[in-house]
Amino acid sequence: MKKVINITLICLMVSVFCSTTHYRAESTYDNDPDLLLIPYKKILENLSNEYGVRMYIPEKNKDKFLNSVQDMTLQEFEQRLRQQYKEAEKYINQSAGESVVIYP
Repeated sequence: MKKVINITLICLMVSVFCSTTHYRAESTYDNDPDLLLIPYKKILENLSNEYGVRMYIPEKNKDKFLNSVQDMTLQEFEQRLRQQYKEAEKYINQSAGESVVIYP
């Protein structure tokens, strides 16, 4: 009888421990934008090094950024950034070739 009570008590303690540990781990990842931004920051860092420009996520726009990329995969995010950079580069090159007249 004593063994049955001990085994039941151990099983109860293990189940309580597992349920509380799982809940804490899940809530930490869901609520911390800094952890969710890590893969995106790595992509931005790689593209910054590749293109020689500084790409980053401003602190005040973290939540807005996460909402805008929540339906994208990381590959889609990287591809979109590359397209946007190439598009912006076209406009920069066009305006660099134009002469600017400044009137005194």
